[in-house]
Parts: sequence; C-alpha cells; structure tokens
Amino acid sequence: MKIKENIKKTGNFWLPPFPNAVSGTLSISNEEGIVLEVDQNLSPEDIAILPSLLNPNSPPLGKVFGHIQEYGFVILDGCQSKTDSLNLNYGALRSSRVILANRVFTGFPAFHNEIPPFNTLTFSIEGIDEWVDISGLNTDYTPGEHSVTISYNLPEKISFNLAGDMQLEVEFTAKHPDSLVGTKEAGLAEKIYFRLVSKDAQDFSKFVSVAQKITDLLCFAINETVSLDSMSAASDALSHNIGENITVPAEINIYDLSLSYSKDQPQIRQDGMLFKFSDIQDDAERVINKWIESFEQYEHAFNLYFLAQLRSQPSLRTKFLSLAQCLEVYHRTTPAFGDKYMEDDEFKEIVKPFIRQFPKSERNWFAARLQYANEFSLRDRIREIIKPFEDFIGEEKASQLVSYIVNTRNYLTHYNNRLESEAAEDGDLYVLCQKMEMLFELRFLELMGFSGEKINSIERLRQKCSLPFSNA
Repeated sequence: MKIKENIKKTGNFWLPPFPNAVSGTLSISNEEGIVLEVDQNLSPEDIAILPSLLNPNSPPLGKVFGHIQEYGFVILDGCQSKTDSLNLNYGALRSSRVILANRVFTGFPAFHNEIPPFNTLTFSIEGIDEWVDISGLNTDYTPGEHSVTISYNLPEKISFNLAGDMQLEVEFTAKHPDSLVGTKEAGLAEKIYFRLVSKDAQDFSKFVSVAQKITDLLCFAINETVSLDSMSAASDALSHNIGENITVPAEINIYDLSLSYSKDQPQIRQDGMLFKFSDIQDDAERVINKWIESFEQYEHAFNLYFLAQLRSQPSLRTKFLSLAQCLEVYHRTTPAFGDKYMEDDEFKEIVKPFIRQFPKSERNWFAARLQYANEFSLRDRIREIIKPFEDFIGEEKASQLVSYIVNTRNYLTHYNNRLESEAAEDGDLYVLCQKMEMLFELRFLELMGFSGEKINSIERLRQKCSLPFSNA
C-alpha cells in the first residue's frame, strides 16, 4: 500500500506487558514504514515486569493499542521491537523503545483489544479515475454568448456480485469547498472508490485479499504498475454517537504496509491501456469473477509478469528473464497444455536400457540427467502459447519469435558462445520483451472471455505486435 502523505502524530499507547499508558510518536511513511517511538520513566510496578520482558523467549508484541486525539483509538498490528534500551535519568530508570508495525487501524469509537470483523472495505487505487472514466460533470458552452453552464449529478454506484457472498461496488464521491466565498471561481473534485460489501462480517484478511486481486486487475488493464493507496473499513457493530440517540458508522482508516507497492510513479494514459472499464462494463461481473478465480491459479506467473513491468528493473536482461520464466510458469500451471511428452511409466521403460549400459557407479548420475528429459522444452511451451494467435501475429513471425525467445533465454542462462549471434540485445531485446508481454496479455484476455474481434481492436496489443526487429 502506498502512503500519499507522511503522517506523524503523538498519543498515548499501552505497550504489553506494561499496564500503564505512555506517551509516544507514531510515524507512517513509505520510506520508514510504520514506526512507534516511546520514551518512559519506569515505575516500580514496571520494573518488576522487566525480567519477563527481557527474556529472549518472551512472546512477540503482536499488537499495541493507543489513542491519538485526531484519530481516536488505534491498533498497531504485527508489531516487533526494533530497539530497546534502558538508562538511568536522574536516578530514575528510563526505557526507550522503537517499535515497527505492519499495519495501523485508526478511528475506533472505543478501546478495542482485537481487530473486529468488518462488513465493508473501501479502497482506492492509482489510476482508478482514469480507468473507470465516468463523470457526473456536464459543461454547456454557448459560442458567441460567452455563457457557460456547469452542472453536476453524482453518478449512481455500480454493483457486482462476487463469489464468496461479497459485492463489489464502484462508488462515486464529490467534494466542493466548505465555503464558497466570492463569485470568482467554482470548484468540485470527483473521486472514485471500490467498495467490498459483505452482509456477514468478515475478517480483514479476507477483504484485503480480494482488494489486492482487484488492484492487480487494474495493473493488468491499465498496463502500468499501480498501487492501492487508501483503505478504510466499517462494521455494523461500530458506530459513533453524535447526540440525541443519533449514530453514524465509524470509519476505520487503515494503513497497511505489509501490502506491496511500487515506488515508481505510474504514467496513466488511456491510450496505453489494454482495456478500460467501458470495454467490460456490460459483462464486468463475469470478467471480474473470472479474473479472481484465474489469479489464484496463475498467481506465480502474474507475480513474474508484474515484476517485469517495474520501471526500476536493473536491466533489460533481468526483465527478459522474468518474462521467460513467467511464460514457462504459465504453461506449467495450465492443465490443458499438459507437461510431458509421455506417461512417466512409459518413459521409464524406454530409458531403462540406456541407464543399464552405464557402470553402476555412474547410473544415478545419468538417471538424474534424464530426470527432466520427459518434460516439454521451453521451445514447445512457447509454441503452444503462441499457436492460437498465429493469425494475429503472422505464422512466419510467430515461428521466428519462438526461436528468438528460446535462443536468447538459453544464451543468457548458459552463456553459450554459439548462441550469442542468435540472441537479442539492446533495441531488439526491448522489442522482444514487448512481444513476450503481448503473449501473456493475449492469453489472459482470451481466458477472461475477450473475443478475437475485441482483442484485435486493442491498439496497445497491435502496437507491440508491429514493433520490428533490427534484422527484420
């Protein structure tokens, strides 16, 4: 999760096993993470606890509870001590501690010693406004009359049913200045969020697992590495009393730095996207559910694909090797492809006579060399991945692409001088990476139910397909 603005707040915190609250400073940033610093004089009651605290076998902190004036009650989760020190200060024993946490929950209306189950999780992702691309703002300009009429109607939320008794909502919000003083300007800011809703309260981990998959869907669709950048939860059991028996739901803001994020600033361009929300809107429920289902099967392949997308890649060679491994893992995890040339028993019978020809002392070595001989080669795997898209790529170019990928991978993996002249370098390596990304994207768009006609209409794919090699 990416933090938009650094946070630094003071408050009171209860650090187990000490029973009394102490003053501390909570800092949250992308650079340093979630850090709580406390400095306290130890009472005789606290000193009596020290032996158990200093025991190396004592249990980890786990959670730290606190109260911050602006936020209300807070819970720091996944805590561990970074530094602990004891010193004498004018005769008093003083403890200084720096504690790291994975996530922070803020805004509880009362003290909680556990993270409760939630009914909703609202979250934003970089690029969500551009991807959804729906606005309630209308401008009517009358030429010649110097007249402009600006109106705004908040778009209605859009809702989809997800597997697991959850709903996904596309929520629209709009803010205007608290006070419109003067008549020189007008302002309105629209923001779009996703919201996961469950009738039955769910653990935070279940919500955030789905939210992360939705974030990955936008990474794929936008064709950029985007990150989840805000998150809040609500529970039917949590509310604020605002007087006269009137209550409002408590919004629990969450900062979760255990979720990965990209330090790169994404370059969001609608003409660079694989597809926008409007391209799937009529069938979005099926597409999103198919994505979530498929992602669980192909998670390892997708992690390699997203790794290759990072602009902070140390080199094109690293990017290429990530994509080569991504395609191989995708093939291995697709049951329809198969993985072996023949059944294991049949293969063992065929190789037995060859193994017996070796001296007994060398048979285990030779058998180990044959261990993977029955598995598909990278060349055969890439051929199968490309085959359904030969018309899109061109049959001859598809065959050349297979050889270029295999020769470059083998050269970079084994540095066989014989393959050096057949491996891609510099500009050709960049083009080859673009085409390998295209192969994975073609496969997954097909899996999500995109028709051949719709795939052919995606400009970003056609651009990658048409990139020429220097020797073409």
